[in-house]
Amino acid sequence: MNESIEKFELELQAFLEFRYNLSAAQDSAERFNETEKATFAFVDDYLLKSPNLIAGDVEASVQRILNEFIDSRMK
Repeated sequence: MNESIEKFELELQAFLEFRYNLSAAQDSAERFNETEKATFAFVDDYLLKSPNLIAGDVEASVQRILNEFIDSRMK
């Protein structure tokens, strides 16, 4: 289970970087909003395809990674 969560976390971090950089929005808040919305779609899709994970397994990871990502961009 831990390996599945670690793999998920790495893929989510990569997705956040990609999605944020893909945004054409000039306003940082709008870019964060677009990225956050896309992240929830990514998580839903990932969980549907994952035989080992459910939402409760990754909920804390998603919130932590999103917060860390936003904090790192705000500096």
